[in-house]
Amino acid sequence: MLRIEDAAGVRTLTLDRPDRLNTLTPGLNRKLHEALIDCARDPGVKAVVLTGAGRGFCAGFDLSGGGEEPDEIKKRWGDDPIYLEPEQVAARLDQDAQIAILLHRMSKPTIASIRGAAAGSGLVLAAACDLRIASETALFKTAFASAGRCGDPGGSYLLTKLVGPAMTRELYLLDEKVPAERALAIGLVNKVVPDDRLEEETAILASRFANGPSLAYAGIKRNLNAAETGTLEETIAIEGPANARASLSHDGKEAGRAFMEKRAPRFRGY
Repeated sequence: MLRIEDAAGVRTLTLDRPDRLNTLTPGLNRKLHEALIDCARDPGVKAVVLTGAGRGFCAGFDLSGGGEEPDEIKKRWGDDPIYLEPEQVAARLDQDAQIAILLHRMSKPTIASIRGAAAGSGLVLAAACDLRIASETALFKTAFASAGRCGDPGGSYLLTKLVGPAMTRELYLLDEKVPAERALAIGLVNKVVPDDRLEEETAILASRFANGPSLAYAGIKRNLNAAETGTLEETIAIEGPANARASLSHDGKEAGRAFMEKRAPRFRGY
């Protein structure tokens, strides 16, 4: 259901339900949440790739139930009306939203590698990543209005930050399919590549992060996250100490030495 693979500092998390276009289930969400916590805590993980098996990235949440065995809470309360009270449903949605928060705020670069459908919850996961690389077959859709829903927690924030308020309103309200090239044009993805080169191009990008200055990347992400909601003065107050720490680190000094010696720097992550 979730494949986890490590290679040279890159951890790849693959949503592995290809027969269901990798739609999410409560169980898959729990596994993904746990895996991302491990990614954030593991010093050996320098970059995280999120992708889907087969011909799709993630077509949203599996509203059919997907044949998954109910968890203990659902077994106990699933037949009770209280389980479907709006407050109870909202609490479960808020828990699932922690996945997007981890992708967005963890100190390591996160990459969504997208082939085929990225819709609904899948689009939110992609938007939560730092970078999105898509194959020519990628197809994006908010898919909430057509399902009579207003959207997963975090989606309206992430997409507004990514493509702006006007385009986000169009994506949500019109709920139309967005092919890869248009997604690139509106800033929804960073790069579009041929379908048969998606894995290779993703690996090149992830390797660049894995071999880069991870302490600096952590500071960059912290600064950019702060800039999303803070004032200029508040952002500067965060940037100064972070940049001082990075400049005085081994990697900061190594970058200076490498420049003077006209060689590639050898970063160590501290």
